[in-house]
Amino acid sequence: MRRGLWQLPLLSILLIAPRLGLSQTFDFSPPAPKSGESITITFSRPYDCTAIKPVLEASSANSFTFQSTQTDGIVNCPQIPSPLPKTSSFTVSLGVLAAGKYDVTWNFYLHHTSDGTTTFLGKVSGALVVAPGSLLISAGFTGNWFDPASSGHGFSIEVLPDNVMLAEWYAFAPDGGQAWISAMGPITGNSTVLQGYFPVGPGGRFVPQFNPGQLSNQFWGTITFVFSDCNSGQVSWQSVIDGYGSGWLPITRLTMPAGLSCP
Repeated sequence: MRRGLWQLPLLSILLIAPRLGLSQTFDFSPPAPKSGESITITFSRPYDCTAIKPVLEASSANSFTFQSTQTDGIVNCPQIPSPLPKTSSFTVSLGVLAAGKYDVTWNFYLHHTSDGTTTFLGKVSGALVVAPGSLLISAGFTGNWFDPASSGHGFSIEVLPDNVMLAEWYAFAPDGGQAWISAMGPITGNSTVLQGYFPVGPGGRFVPQFNPGQLSNQFWGTITFVFSDCNSGQVSWQSVIDGYGSGWLPITRLTMPAGLSCP
């Protein structure tokens, strides 16, 4: 005997409802952010006990794409709260962003257990506009910066004449070994987008075997610094070299050169 939707157990209805085209939304906090402020995004959908936090599918200099994937069929919920919540909500940090417009997309997929395929169900898109902050990068931001949670690599930053920043990232290559990335670019308010390069070639050896004629600078990608104040900020990167990928880290001042002050 075929049963109507109203005759299905409550457990089944909970799993089917989010797939019937009901609304999914996301909101930003703060709603009108400024560069230098920490920004979060909250994803909401009709309540589903199987819902999991959206994951970052892709990102670029001015976009973020998240995805949610569910599996078809009926899954036993460990516990159904009472009263039943209206929504399932998850909050994700976007960190500190430079001023500008960012496109945000939330994609939905359904994984089929019968054959292992995945179907694209739809998406929700929106724009995040980050206004310029009041902080201005000055010579006092010169110094060494790092992420205390990953001490062992970090940045040497210099603020040069004509509103230009030079940064050296003392890091490690994806397959091991040291990597030294140099980047330079113009400063805009409390942020800067730098073009990064790193040396390649057999000439990179300790003196006296060093041979500059066997070295060339290869474009690495972009490095973006956004500062919240004189002692904290965030760095993000978009590399064109395999293995480095993209991401972001909070950074904290490690040193201040003698004779400088900030602001």
